[in-house]
Amino acid sequence: MSIYRGPGGSGDAVNDAASEVLLALTAKNEAVAAKVAAEAAQAAAELAEANAETAEANTETAEANAETAEANAETAQAAAEAARDASINMAESFDVTATTLSAGSSATATYNNETFVLALGIPTGATGATGATGATGATGAKGDKGDKGDTGAAGTNGTNGTNGVDGKTVLNGTVNPTTEGVNGDFYINTATNYIFGPKTAGSWGSGTSIVGPTGATGATGATGATGATGATGPAGADGADGPDGVGVPAGGTTGQVLAKNSNTNYDTEWIDITASPALDDLSDVTITTPSTDQVLKYNGSGWVNGAAPAGGQYFGTAATKAIAYNASTISENITVSENAMSVGPITISSGYSVTVNAGKRWVIL
Repeated sequence: MSIYRGPGGSGDAVNDAASEVLLALTAKNEAVAAKVAAEAAQAAAELAEANAETAEANTETAEANAETAEANAETAQAAAEAARDASINMAESFDVTATTLSAGSSATATYNNETFVLALGIPTGATGATGATGATGATGAKGDKGDKGDTGAAGTNGTNGTNGVDGKTVLNGTVNPTTEGVNGDFYINTATNYIFGPKTAGSWGSGTSIVGPTGATGATGATGATGATGATGPAGADGADGPDGVGVPAGGTTGQVLAKNSNTNYDTEWIDITASPALDDLSDVTITTPSTDQVLKYNGSGWVNGAAPAGGQYFGTAATKAIAYNASTISENITVSENAMSVGPITISSGYSVTVNAGKRWVIL
């Protein structure tokens, strides 16, 4: 079922329609009563007019008729008021239905006396006038960036500008300027650090130093690293003799030696050597029948004389010893305690060995 909303409010469409019907019936009854009253009033007026015409002939009759007309008017007014206040009494089971009709149709009302149902047809109202423009809404979000437009046609070339003022030059050299450059130029003497210019009327004028005055002395720097040792200077003059050292007596003659007199420190004196000591005076030296070219060798427990070991010999005079040679066979145990070399081949006899100490080398050529 279509729902109708009456103008100016909301509510159930059926109830609204029923209310409209009641109002329409009431208005109709009022109109009928008013019409009746009006017709009665017209009749009364016509009667009053007749009475007035009669009153022209008979004033007393006219006055009576006028009073009658007034009474009739009052009666008509009362009837009209009664018609205005009239109402329709509905049965308790009275019901109303409503349907919507197309715009421009006439309203309809059908009442069923058996079912006590009032069926109403309510036409759709005409579209109302356009309402006032609402307030401006909030600004929407920024849209996506549009595609790049096509490149426009190239514009025509502009007119050439006027020539600019000639530029100026900064010249330089190691002597003061004379004829160099043109008016407006500058010149720097790189040897004296003087600047000249701008050149005016063909003249450079006097230069101005571009080096400021010497600044204040800076703070002392940190001590530098120790330099390399310098070359040895010339020998100085002999100094004066110092005092005698403790325990070393002055004096003595050539060939004398310093001997201790006791176990006390510095208790010494110069003495003559009465006889030359021999090697075998040493407790670990034994000399037995020495001969030419023998040497003193250590045998593991003491020093003894004997033939020089093979090797270490030289061909040539004793002064030049131009060619050294060594034996080709080693028949003893040898410990090489210093870097050494031999000319090979070398054969070490059975039962003997050569030991080279750590960090040393024995090279056989």
